[in-house]
Amino acid sequence: MRLPNNLSLTKEWTLVGPLGPQVPDKLLSHPLLAVDGGSAFCPRIDVWVGDRDSSHKKIDCDHQFEFSPQKDLSDFALALKLFHQLPSVTLHLWGFLGGRRDHEMMNFGEICQFLTLNPSSKAIFYNAQSEDTINCLGQGQWLFNHSGLFSLASLRPVHVTLTGQCQYQIAEKTQLSPLSSLGLSNIAKGEFTLTNDGPVLLYLLESLK
Repeated sequence: MRLPNNLSLTKEWTLVGPLGPQVPDKLLSHPLLAVDGGSAFCPRIDVWVGDRDSSHKKIDCDHQFEFSPQKDLSDFALALKLFHQLPSVTLHLWGFLGGRRDHEMMNFGEICQFLTLNPSSKAIFYNAQSEDTINCLGQGQWLFNHSGLFSLASLRPVHVTLTGQCQYQIAEKTQLSPLSSLGLSNIAKGEFTLTNDGPVLLYLLESLK
């Protein structure tokens, strides 16, 4: 299973999940990979991956990867395998939030596993209002500009520092344990820098008025 040759070196993609709504214009400039029923929310499809349990119409796409529903990995996890050979990629994830909590949680797990193997990459989950609400980041140093609440979490032990215009800084390298409340409910008032030696999830919450 490989990306089409003409897109094999593309470093920015939009992945479309089955929860919709229609992909916003700002995410249409990237190639679109529909994950199963995500095909219903795409004006075009460059690559499709799925087992058809949430997509029952004909898929209009030259590059399709169909699997049996009886498999060990989710369609989302299989879609991520297409990007394992890229040293650095940004994935915009549309239509993956707000459904079954177990699916949502496992998607976070699959993304963190992907970022462990592809540490220079990142993935961004968007809500239905087109806001980037969860930034999943591989190992590195990341600069953000945000005014409002945010939380930092990990799914395995990761060392982090957090400096800049935020209320609760972590100036010295500190271990962030899995789902620890250490990173819960911080407040940013501009630029801040996060440094992490493994995958983390940065939740950007409501903005300050």
